[in-house]
Amino acid sequence: MNPDELPLRDIHLPAEVGFWPPAPGWWLLLLATLLLSFLLLRWLWRRPSTAKPSIASPALQELNRIERQYRDDPHSLVSELSVLLRRVAMSQYGREQAAGLTGDAWLQLLDNETVQGQGSAALGQRFKRTLTEMPYRRPGDDLEVDALLREVRRWLQHLQESPHV
Repeated sequence: MNPDELPLRDIHLPAEVGFWPPAPGWWLLLLATLLLSFLLLRWLWRRPSTAKPSIASPALQELNRIERQYRDDPHSLVSELSVLLRRVAMSQYGREQAAGLTGDAWLQLLDNETVQGQGSAALGQRFKRTLTEMPYRRPGDDLEVDALLREVRRWLQHLQESPHV
């Protein structure tokens, strides 16, 4: 038999898969993307403002705790107040700006945030000796504990009311 006489036909390829309609998996992916986009936009819309949260309220609570706990031990009270002021300053201004400050530089940072014009000296200048030296002196030295507590409380309240970057 002659090959030209054989009943053979040319190879026919199936039709190409079309772009439309997409497979069910693509529909599910589109639906999931839309749902996640909607939830993300809703969360962004409802979230609180990006303003820096005020740390003064927890700091005032800590001040009250320190005052109750160390009322009978003024030297420990002054030490704890120094630690609290340092923690608040680092939270407010950042560790790089406030952590390494000592002596007059530290007191200057406190004075920058003291409520001015209310008839009292700046916190750092008025309590310079108390804040820097009293934690290391022997008990029995004269301390202005009540006045210091008032000024620290006022300093913390001022931080809560004033805007900071």
